[in-house]
Amino acid sequence: MEYKVNYISIGKVEDVTFNNQKTKKTAIFKEPFENKMYLSKTGFVEDQQQYKGHGGPEKAICFYSKDNYAYWNDIIDRLPKYAIFGENITVSGLTEKDLNIGDTYQLGEAIIQVSCPRQPCATIALRYGIKDLVKRMADNLKTGCYFRVIKEGYVSQNDNMKLLNTCKPQLSIYELNETRYKDSSNRERIEYILNHKGINEETRDIFNKLHKRLS
Repeated sequence: MEYKVNYISIGKVEDVTFNNQKTKKTAIFKEPFENKMYLSKTGFVEDQQQYKGHGGPEKAICFYSKDNYAYWNDIIDRLPKYAIFGENITVSGLTEKDLNIGDTYQLGEAIIQVSCPRQPCATIALRYGIKDLVKRMADNLKTGCYFRVIKEGYVSQNDNMKLLNTCKPQLSIYELNETRYKDSSNRERIEYILNHKGINEETRDIFNKLHKRLS
């Protein structure tokens, strides 16, 4: 299977003042790069991240589905064509329901693997001046996700994502979000997630805490 990559975007950390509030450093405003760029284990070489919770080997690439843009069109004024939530790759035909933990894809010369759901942050709400935007993302389960880089290489704007392997048993980003945000008392589902070999340390910590609450 091959999926259309609409945009690949990168950003620099800059001081931004949101709605006359306190200025903060952020790299949420991203733009497509020209030609090609090297994708390393920690992300595109010219992409910057401000916070520990953004970036790093387990969050080398931030993904958001182009299919989700239509949902936000009536909520966000002047919806951008790309990187609406600061994602690196905007892709058509793939949503949270299709992306499974451990699935691997070819992207240009690189090979990337689904690592974990994205946790929406307050900067997203500040960007658009919508106080409950983070809650809305959690409620509708359209959070996007992160990829780790298995093989480094050059990537161009013309490259699409090609599915190489689906991890078994399947555990989708949608299932993780649904359990966390809507079904957090379901012990069976939480234990299934905790027993899945593909979840990373951050995801395991989140669901371990949910599991302890049920004890």
